[in-house]
Parts: sequence; structure tokens; C-alpha cells
Amino acid sequence: MDSADTHHFYFADYEILVGGRFCIRGQATLDYAPTDTTPFDPAELVERLRRRIADERGVERDEVRIRHLSRL
Repeated sequence: MDSADTHHFYFADYEILVGGRFCIRGQATLDYAPTDTTPFDPAELVERLRRRIADERGVERDEVRIRHLSRL
């Protein structure tokens, strides 16, 4: 399979849980290119996005909720 067929960019709109309410909102992008040894997995894509947002914002991964995800 051509790498152009498996290399995609994603845009996510998200919320972060603070004090029991989802109140911090933002957007993030992700460059995702599965390899022959790691095929495309939608759950892995969402997990990578949530981990990246959590790391950037200094919160736990479970506090991040993806509201909308689009492939660009």
C-alpha cells in the first residue's frame, strides 16, 4: 500500500474536565501514519490524541473528551 494512502492528518475539537465539569475547550491536530507492522486502529488514534492533549495541558488522559474528530 502506498504511504500516501495511510498517512493522514486529523483535527480534533476537545473538552477537559475541571471540577466535575467539562469547561476547557480547544483544538488539536495529529499526523497519523500507521505502518505495515501497526495497521490503522481508530481506538489507537483517539488514544494518541487524548494522551497528547493531556500532556500538553498537564491533566490526566481520562479528563480529556474528544467532541469531534475529522480527517483532513
